Amino acid sequence: MKDPTEKKTVTEEESGLHNSDFYMLFFFGAALGVLAFLITYGTSILDLANDKWILRNTDIDIKQHYIGLLHYLNAPWSFPLGCMDTLSYPYTMSIVWTDSIPIFCVFTKLLKGLLPTTPQLFGWYGLLTFALNGGFGAILTFRVTKNRTLSLFSSFFFIFSFPVLQRLFYHTSLAAHYIISAALYYFYSDIKRSPLKRGIIYGFFGFLCVSIHSYFLPFAGVILLADTVKTYITEVPDKKNIMGLVKTGIPLLSFCIVALFSLYFYGAFSTPVNHAGFSLGEFNANLNTFYNSLGDGRLPGLKNKYNTQYEGFGYLGLGVLIMCAVSALILIQKSVRLISENKLKVFMKSHVKILLTVCMFIIFFIMAVVPEADLDEVTLIPGIFPHSIKRILGVFRSNGRFIWGDIYILILSSVYVLNKKAGEKVLCVIVSVCLILQVFDISPMIIKKREYYTGTYDDFDLLGKYVPEDIYDHIVMTFDNGDLKMNFAYYAALNHKTMNRFYFARDIDSVINEKLDEYKKEAVEGRPDERTVYIFNAETMKEWEAAPLHTEKVNDDLFFGYRVPEISTSTRQ
Repeated sequence: MKDPTEKKTVTEEESGLHNSDFYMLFFFGAALGVLAFLITYGTSILDLANDKWILRNTDIDIKQHYIGLLHYLNAPWSFPLGCMDTLSYPYTMSIVWTDSIPIFCVFTKLLKGLLPTTPQLFGWYGLLTFALNGGFGAILTFRVTKNRTLSLFSSFFFIFSFPVLQRLFYHTSLAAHYIISAALYYFYSDIKRSPLKRGIIYGFFGFLCVSIHSYFLPFAGVILLADTVKTYITEVPDKKNIMGLVKTGIPLLSFCIVALFSLYFYGAFSTPVNHAGFSLGEFNANLNTFYNSLGDGRLPGLKNKYNTQYEGFGYLGLGVLIMCAVSALILIQKSVRLISENKLKVFMKSHVKILLTVCMFIIFFIMAVVPEADLDEVTLIPGIFPHSIKRILGVFRSNGRFIWGDIYILILSSVYVLNKKAGEKVLCVIVSVCLILQVFDISPMIIKKREYYTGTYDDFDLLGKYVPEDIYDHIVMTFDNGDLKMNFAYYAALNHKTMNRFYFARDIDSVINEKLDEYKKEAVEGRPDERTVYIFNAETMKEWEAAPLHTEKVNDDLFFGYRVPEISTSTRQ
């Protein structure tokens, strides 16, 4: 990586990235991503009318995303743009909190008239994600190596990333790791840009992160902060000039403002949610994360301190682990030589991007590991944060995810070091062997996913069909059960009904329970709503037994209750 201080202004040609290189590498990297997706997931999930693979999924998250989309499609257009009240009636919630990929929801709603009644575009979103991961992986690698063949081969490491395959169609939006690659691509650029252009680009990252998933904001924020520091060091000649510092830092303000406005635009502030419901901890990354396959690779899975540390899954894969090991040996040798010659400090000062890359790695690692440091089942460094601070930081309660930033820094750094130090033939052999090992390591995960996503699925049994549909508009669940919420919420979406509770990324339990108490009081006092069906389990059935409701038993722990209006009764008779 050349010293960025060598040129004050650098063109695309001088940086080694021509337009032809950009388009060619991005296209072929994206094509490899599409091929990898089709091999892994097949084509049946691309059928817009096929939602059985979602409804039959054992994980609740993908159902949350899809059902949130369906309810949003039923809601009238309003501003803020991403609001609906049918899943938390009468309270308004945003598609941001159903993790339904906001920009994807808006796009689907615009095309609603051209799509099936229950459109699922998640298969196509997954295909696009794989393509962009491959495309940005290729051009990012070329940005730092200027080696076309190496960059194209290396795109496979971005495509066959274990955390991506773990997330896609589980927490679908979080598979969009191309956002991290795109931010790194921008950071490693040597092109000088005006504060205005940088502000526009930073603002776009703020909008993109919120439009996909707000958890990408810290990733882009750290990388753009590093870019700001790089710009200040390399492009502001007079470091004592306060205006130079202000101009350099203004784009960061653009990133923050656009991100906040985007959250408002999608309705994230429409109803107060509980950000501190979970304190920081347990969802952190274990120190074994880079080599712990959790049983998804050829290497045996290792134990974690908490079962929830799967959120910090950062397994690199056999191929990348070997690349990292070889690169580490090269770096150790070079570091020893620089230290012996007393040149290490000078080297780091003259290679700003390398120094900042190290800083980013450390920041992401600390963000992922806190509030304590666990190795396997042993706590090496106990948490020192007071509970009040942990609750405030609970907005990033799944902080183990920040390890993803380090995964791509390690891949990129390894390829960069090998490209600098290995000969052309040796480089081809090393990368080819590592790529084969990576595919070999991830193949059990691919086979497992292919078996599910190319299989056949039974129809989804809707419990709501047991209640006469024409006599009610609202569904009130008197207890909390994740699977049942998904069942009734899907039925409600198909039949344009409202729900009083749903599974959101941030809870509003306090207002939901307060409203439920109102419903119970009215019902027990003999005034149950005639347009509402109440869902009970055995416990809540006893609490509501004084209410004048017609009840039907589904099983020993599931009951329906509703008041039959006079006109409806006579009509049925």
